[in-house]
Amino acid sequence: MKIVTYNIQFGLGKDGRFDLERVAGEVDGADVIALQEVERHWKRSGDIDQVARLGEILNRYYWAYGPYFDVDASKPRPDGTIENVRRQFGNMILSKTPILSTRLFPLPKSALRQRHNMVVGVFEGVVQLQQDGALRIYNTHLGARSQHDRVAQIISIRDTIRRAPAEGGAWTGELAHTLWEDHGHTLWEEDATPPPMPESFVLLGDFNLEAKDPEYDYLVGPKDGDFGRLSSKEEFIDTWVATGHDEGDGVTYSGGQSASDARDVRIDYAFVDQTMEKRILGAWIDEAAQGSDHQPYWLELDYAPHD
Repeated sequence: MKIVTYNIQFGLGKDGRFDLERVAGEVDGADVIALQEVERHWKRSGDIDQVARLGEILNRYYWAYGPYFDVDASKPRPDGTIENVRRQFGNMILSKTPILSTRLFPLPKSALRQRHNMVVGVFEGVVQLQQDGALRIYNTHLGARSQHDRVAQIISIRDTIRRAPAEGGAWTGELAHTLWEDHGHTLWEEDATPPPMPESFVLLGDFNLEAKDPEYDYLVGPKDGDFGRLSSKEEFIDTWVATGHDEGDGVTYSGGQSASDARDVRIDYAFVDQTMEKRILGAWIDEAAQGSDHQPYWLELDYAPHD
């Protein structure tokens, strides 16, 4: 099972061109695709619905969209009616198998005065597996402006992931068929089979932090001079490190506000829980991709739900 995460920078490539076809070609073939910075109705990207366009290009995939940023872009028509339009920015999940359910969780954000600070979120998709069972996919984008915010956001994500199995799927419980028969109450008949909320998950996306940053400890556990990372079952496994790479190696983002602060860093990740560590087959960065200021990060899992 191949999974790829890619911050597409709304289709703006290294050559300064907007090209969603190029972006799609760089991730096509994965079983699950997690995209960040996908937008709808922004002037800079031609006022198009990028979600719909990517769905048209990658038309052999199921898809779902989580717009954590949503503001009004509506326009009154001359006849007085309203053209309702939302200017949105968020994360997209595409899968070769059905996405059984989704939930969108906004993450904590400070009202900074000195710099632009956008709301961000984590998008959950429960993906049906090829053979049997399901897998939780969490596609996130942490804030770029505040270390304090990122710590709060990671804590929130950890809590969301931990709670999900106990909360169950989009709905839980069984409908009483005798109630339908006795009272003709069939309004919820479509919900006869609750969707799953599996234990196993993959958390991936643009975290806007490096492994040397303090926030990284909140994801994988603190570092001890003698014993390395001291992680508990609450922390996550960095799939890049689990496949033999050093924490400080790898480049998934090249850029900066100016030439003087340009940097080459690894800020895009895929994490799994510790029970899934043995399923990690490989992880690699597509260094040739040109569709964004980020690089796609690929993960391969040997995932069989009943072994």
